[in-house]
Amino acid sequence: MPRKPARSKTTRVKRVRNIRSIRRGDHIEVRSGNELYYSGEVRDTAPGLGTLWIRGDEGTRIAVSVEDFSIWKVVA
Repeated sequence: MPRKPARSKTTRVKRVRNIRSIRRGDHIEVRSGNELYYSGEVRDTAPGLGTLWIRGDEGTRIAVSVEDFSIWKVVA
């Protein structure tokens, strides 16, 4: 279920235009428009397929297509 992004004042996010810059262990947010769908830690990437896998905040493994969502890297 989508929700509005909520973060502390010290946390920033930066939109990722190319998933080749994403590395395992990075923390990301997955959005569609202004709605936050998923957030979590990157577990694996497949730039050629435009897909990455994250471990969601609830502990679930999620495959994300960059064609369907925008990716935002969480920068502390």
